[in-house]
Amino acid sequence: MFDTMTLFWGALFDALIGPNVFVPGEPFLIAAGFRLHQGIWSGVVAVILGGFLGDQISYVIGRRFGRNAQSWLMRWLPKTRRPIARCRLLLQKRGTIVLVFSRLLGPVAWIVPFIAGVNHIAWGRFTLLTSIGLLLGVTQFVLWGYLLSYGIDTIPLLKEAELFVVEHIQSILMLVFLSVFLFIAKRYRWRRLGLKFTFALIAAVAYLNYSHFFWSADDLIKDVKANPLYFDETRTVFKAFPGESSFFDAQAINVVFIGNNPQTIMNQLGWIENKTFSRNDINLVDYFLLMRNKTPPVSDLFWNGRVQDMAFQLPGNLLKRSHIRWWNAGRNSGEQQVWLGALSYDDGLTFTPYRGIVTMLHSIDSDVDKERDKFKRTIDLFSNNLSTSKQAYSAPVSKDEEHDYYSDGEILVIRTRTLPIGNNG
Repeated sequence: MFDTMTLFWGALFDALIGPNVFVPGEPFLIAAGFRLHQGIWSGVVAVILGGFLGDQISYVIGRRFGRNAQSWLMRWLPKTRRPIARCRLLLQKRGTIVLVFSRLLGPVAWIVPFIAGVNHIAWGRFTLLTSIGLLLGVTQFVLWGYLLSYGIDTIPLLKEAELFVVEHIQSILMLVFLSVFLFIAKRYRWRRLGLKFTFALIAAVAYLNYSHFFWSADDLIKDVKANPLYFDETRTVFKAFPGESSFFDAQAINVVFIGNNPQTIMNQLGWIENKTFSRNDINLVDYFLLMRNKTPPVSDLFWNGRVQDMAFQLPGNLLKRSHIRWWNAGRNSGEQQVWLGALSYDDGLTFTPYRGIVTMLHSIDSDVDKERDKFKRTIDLFSNNLSTSKQAYSAPVSKDEEHDYYSDGEILVIRTRTLPIGNNG
């Protein structure tokens, strides 16, 4: 989902003279409507505050720099001459109406606060009337988003498109920024454009990675979905994804644990519990300390729209390690607690798409069955209170454009011997 700060900045840039030539505000306002449908009011507050601040800054720029700023804007973007002239005429003839309904005026809406400042309209009058207009403009698109959210929830294709846009919004904004950068650079014929663009690209990618992992990753558990009540192996998808949309390649869920909690047995078998970006507040210093201890944080995977509840690794190094993520999957028909595990082996590093950004993560060994069978042998050898078996809960999988792994489809099932087997499929 759009985070609150993204909605704020989107609404601000839509109202701020200059950036609003390139940044459309409608997607952010509609997204606030989607969030409102989910019971989250912060998105609506964010777009109102962003729009108000953008209007105020545009007004101050117009009032402070006046005709010089207007002349510069028309030289920079000649296509703005007609909207500016039309806006000035409308403000002279019907100033009050224009300020109140400024956000409904189409081609001249983006320029009204700036021209109001150029014309030295009293600040109090401007603030009162444009605030009314802001509420009118925001309300119409938030309402559209609110109503559309009903349809999206019932149409899988639209729901998938919504998830894709939501997860990629920061990358979309980065592309807008880079496009504006190129436009300005070519417009003014900057020297060494290739070098400057490379630096801008590196800076944008670095910002996306830092903001995702160290600022917004822990937001995933604020709107976390409730744990499922019941586990039905016939309807369960034994796949996890590095995002909520199916755009991403699947990773295998290849372990089922039937017992209260896998944490105890993982510790007994010598596994180390990892921190994850979503469930732990990790800053840059924490990250480097974990790297030094050879226990780097585990990136998040989604099963049924939920991030993992816990993650573990065997002792290894920064490039190669065995690790597993666990999800609470509810209770089976025998009232036994079921956990699903995604077990794999990190084998080096690679650049990969992940939750709407491009980042460097561990490269997963495609042969996930090898790790599954190794885990089974370890349990059979060292644990007397656990029993293991393999069951074909899913069809064989070949590595292709939809899967990052291949498997015979068998799932390792682990049971605590103290529990009756019951009806677990």
